[in-house]
Amino acid sequence: MSSKASNTTMENINKILKNTIVSKPRNANIHSDIHYWTDVISSTFGERKRFAMYLGTIKRIGVTEAKKIFNEIKDSKVDSPGKLFFWKCKQLGVDKKGKKG
Repeated sequence: MSSKASNTTMENINKILKNTIVSKPRNANIHSDIHYWTDVISSTFGERKRFAMYLGTIKRIGVTEAKKIFNEIKDSKVDSPGKLFFWKCKQLGVDKKGKKG
């Protein structure tokens, strides 16, 4: 294969890759794992404006527990997934306090 044909083939491959691989725009405000999951959870539940409230709750209970609760809720057919998320987080906190005391 000639050099010219090789370059043309590579250009075609690059065009195909650029068209098929669409990278998501990166949110510059996401700095950590906690911020990432807060963004995912609040956006999924349609409460993006309550990011700070979700952030505080997730910091309190931890990312692992928040992901567990999120996975329980996201596929369910509840009317208010955000309210259920905070209720479950609150119950988690109550359970932890009950075990210590």
